[in-house]
Amino acid sequence: QSFATNQLQSKPQTATHHHHTTMSYNYDQCVQSVQQQRRRAYANTNGTSTGAAAPNLEALQQSMDEFANLSKHCPMTPLLWMQYAQDTEVLMHGLFMLESSGGEGGNANNDLHQLQQIQAKKEALESSTGILELALGEFPGCALLHLYYLECLADYVYQCESEGLHHKVTNTRGGERDEDERQTSKIKLVESFRTAWQCIGRGNHVNEGMIVSEICRLQGSFLLFCLFLLTSETKTTNASDISDSMDTDGNNEEEAFNILQQISNLFTRWSQTPMGEGSNDEMVPDMEWMWEEAASCILSFANGKQPNHMQQLQQQLGKQKEELWASIDANRRATSSLTNILSSYENDIDVAMSNEGIMFPHSLLQEAIMVEPSADVIDDTASHGQHFQSLKRNMSKWYPIFLGDNAETTNIRYLFGLGGGLTSHAFAKYANFLQRAYQNSIQKKNKSGDSDPLQDHMATHNYSMIMYLYERALSECPTVESLWSSYIQFLKEEWIRIRDHLQQPEFKITLEQQLELQERQQALTSALKTVPQRAVRNCPYSSSLFELQMTTLGLTATSNLEPDEISAVVQEATQMGFLTNNRDAMLHLRLVAITVVKRRLLSLISTGSTSSMSRSSEASGKDYDQHEEINLLPANAKGNKKAQSTFYKALSPAIMDEVQDLIEDVRDMYDEADTFLFQSHPSWVEGKVLFWKHRATSEAYVLGPIGLALKNALDDDEDTNNAGDKETLRCFDKLVKAQKPSHPDVWREYLRYFSTTHLSFLDGAYSQLSPDTIAAVPSIIRKTRGLYNKAIASVRKAGAVATDASPPASNPSSTWFGTGMHSAMFQREYDVALSDLCREFLDFERSFGSEESLSHALGLVRGKMSTWNTKTTSAAATPAAEENGKRKLDTEHHEEEPADAGENQSKSKRTKLKTDLKEPRKTDNV
Repeated sequence: QSFATNQLQSKPQTATHHHHTTMSYNYDQCVQSVQQQRRRAYANTNGTSTGAAAPNLEALQQSMDEFANLSKHCPMTPLLWMQYAQDTEVLMHGLFMLESSGGEGGNANNDLHQLQQIQAKKEALESSTGILELALGEFPGCALLHLYYLECLADYVYQCESEGLHHKVTNTRGGERDEDERQTSKIKLVESFRTAWQCIGRGNHVNEGMIVSEICRLQGSFLLFCLFLLTSETKTTNASDISDSMDTDGNNEEEAFNILQQISNLFTRWSQTPMGEGSNDEMVPDMEWMWEEAASCILSFANGKQPNHMQQLQQQLGKQKEELWASIDANRRATSSLTNILSSYENDIDVAMSNEGIMFPHSLLQEAIMVEPSADVIDDTASHGQHFQSLKRNMSKWYPIFLGDNAETTNIRYLFGLGGGLTSHAFAKYANFLQRAYQNSIQKKNKSGDSDPLQDHMATHNYSMIMYLYERALSECPTVESLWSSYIQFLKEEWIRIRDHLQQPEFKITLEQQLELQERQQALTSALKTVPQRAVRNCPYSSSLFELQMTTLGLTATSNLEPDEISAVVQEATQMGFLTNNRDAMLHLRLVAITVVKRRLLSLISTGSTSSMSRSSEASGKDYDQHEEINLLPANAKGNKKAQSTFYKALSPAIMDEVQDLIEDVRDMYDEADTFLFQSHPSWVEGKVLFWKHRATSEAYVLGPIGLALKNALDDDEDTNNAGDKETLRCFDKLVKAQKPSHPDVWREYLRYFSTTHLSFLDGAYSQLSPDTIAAVPSIIRKTRGLYNKAIASVRKAGAVATDASPPASNPSSTWFGTGMHSAMFQREYDVALSDLCREFLDFERSFGSEESLSHALGLVRGKMSTWNTKTTSAAATPAAEENGKRKLDTEHHEEEPADAGENQSKSKRTKLKTDLKEPRKTDNV
């Protein structure tokens, strides 16, 4: 059990099991080693837990060692969890009985042996159910796993009741602890049935209806057992204490009707659940039989009372059944229509799983042998009824499932995590269909129109049906990255939708609706914390899943995001080892982590310093990702409708302290990334450019200005007012020096920051400037011109080929590289960026320079652009021509003109004009 608890915390050493060829171990071989030891352990048991011979405990111990070896490399799959739980139970039970054996014969010893058997079984079941609870935390959408867990838990209830019967028959006292244990086990079983219905009872397991029906029958048997137990208690009380029989009888009769109502609710839920494989037709006989059993139990309360009491009970039960059966028939008709809609997608899944050889043979459940009452267990049908035995788990059903039909030759593949592209695609198609139906149900809510069975069903179960369809898919395909990504994205979108619904004032909702939405959001928040963790555990090679985990943490942690949590994700990705050699992914994940913390910093300041309603409002302020109109009119101006839109206020001291901490955290994260990556890859030019651009822009527009504002607000007397700008300029200087020759765009980024006017208002921006002197304005112009001169000098000529450029990225197939937030760096063609830099240089001189400085700039630009091939570059840089409303690249206008192009003079005018602009005569001086 300790191993099982630690297993979830172990670091997997593979992600795709047998799918990847570059793995450090053979998944199939590890699994086969486990299966070989298990088959040897159960070879002589005849497929039952009480077979001709006891299981081979030595082989079981070796099986446990193989499980431990497998878990070092990868997470467990649903069937491995079930096999491990079974082996743990059998091994613990066997060892316990070995320790307690050795007594002599006699009635006393026989009673002691029976008690030891029961207690050993209880201890073993307690361990196995604990393991299965961990398994359900990993795979809550696996119907077979739910069924096995519920049967183990029902068996535990059976053993607890058997222990109580033993004390009753042998006239020994079990104590209050045993009574509490029996009640606790029943409550736990009731809660587990409720959880199972939430996970697999919403219509997302249509073609697994046989398993769902098995759960329904088990719950019905448990409720009937509780009802018969109540009847037995009433008879015992009436016989022992006649004075209290009237009150007890009345209370028990009321409790009996409560149980009958639970049975009615079970029937209603059963009939509302879409199920294939004929399960919808087979449920009625089971319901009829259960109802008759429950009714006979209820009618027993009329024994010994007035004759009209029996008649009243019969009439009451008859009326209740009539209404219930009418509701069941209506539900079955609606469910049948819904099943027809979903069946095509379910059948596609079955076909895909069959083609991949991972289909679970449902015939194994049909061929189960009825369990015979054990000779070593005390049976008291008078007090517990015939349904007592139905709680005992039938291992003749599970041994073939865990071992296969033929223990020597069968190669089990179902629920081993072997689902691949076919199965995952079929599930994704099904999920997309349900998401569209869910969106339609939201849009059509509170609108009149024709009733659609699927949309009505989706409106009832909201996002949960889609959520647990994904969980079902992941129990078959836990190593398919795209399934995890689409699942997490769906949860994020639903979380955002509910958040906006709660925050936007235009959505008028009642208090009850608000509480319901808040409950849903809390459930989604919990799911968005655990699902990404499971995703990276099963796919530790996926940088995109680690990125999703961090962005999800940033989304849901509205007021308590800890940078250490984000950094821990990066450290986990590093320590797992799959991405360590992928320097692109290592840099990308660190920049994403910084971005998440930076977003939190901006959100904290934005919401803490604004109010979107009125100055006296306590409502939360506007977040940084919302838009805000520019208001040029005074706040008290007549007709100024924007005056009440946003109000500003000072940050509280607590927020200011948190802001300061976050700034330090972001800079520490940058330092860690710099140290980790560039000590190992000192010559990685592309990585340095990406890193320093990210850091420089963060310092320029976020960390530096916020840090300076904090110092001013706190009246800091230290002479560090220009520290933010110095750090920004240092980062930009690193950026432009990271690559030789420099890329024009990095200089443009540097100049865009430096030439902005905010530098002239910073106290002590430079040591040669006084804080408030007019001299800052021309100083900024001079320094900007100096940067332009450096930029032109450090870039290569247009049309030149880079001879000292860095080699391509180590992983050319990296999907993230050159996309997303860094796309502008490597997507733009070098000469196009150079032309933009030169154009901006000339624009700057026209606006702020003299004729001499403009002439000098023209000379510098002419030197860089003299070899520019406009015909080649313009085809790539010019926007495509429009034809019939669509953009189209017209290449024929960029072909070279022949020497006698004068034949088509009108066509060459445009080309001639371009040439004149590009190469003016040297005597023009402009």
